[in-house]
Amino acid sequence: MSARRWPKWRRRRAPADGLDVDPLGRVAIGYVYLTVEFARPSAPGFASLDFMAATTRMSLLFERSASVREVFTGLTAASGGVCCLLDKECVEYRVYRLNGEAVRETVPGPRFADMDELAAVWRRPDAHGRGTHRPLP
Repeated sequence: MSARRWPKWRRRRAPADGLDVDPLGRVAIGYVYLTVEFARPSAPGFASLDFMAATTRMSLLFERSASVREVFTGLTAASGGVCCLLDKECVEYRVYRLNGEAVRETVPGPRFADMDELAAVWRRPDAHGRGTHRPLP
C-alpha cells in the first residue's frame, strides 16, 4: 500500500507512523472498492453501497480508527442513508448508524439476530425522499 506523495514543500510527517500528511491533515490509506447493489431481497426499495478495503490491514484500520469510521458514517448521514455498518470479515457486523442516529450494535447480537431483522427497522423514504418514522425494537 503506497501513500500519495505530496510536494516536498507541502509535506509534513505524522509523528507516530511516518506517513505523509496532506495540507488538510489527511493521510492517504489506499484503495477502497465500492459495490452498488439495487433491490436486495432482504431490503426491497433500498440500494446497498458496499465499501471494501483492499487489504486486511486497511480493514483493521477501518475497525480501529474512529476518524475513518466518521468518514463513512458522515457520508451515510449526508446522503440520507438509513444504515452504516462494518463487515468484520467474520460472522458479525458492527452497526454505527441507524435511521439517522449513532448506534453501537452488532449483527448478530441482542437486538438483531440477523441482517433481515436489521433491514426490517429501516425507515422507508416518503415521496420526497425523506425517511418516514418506523419505531425501533
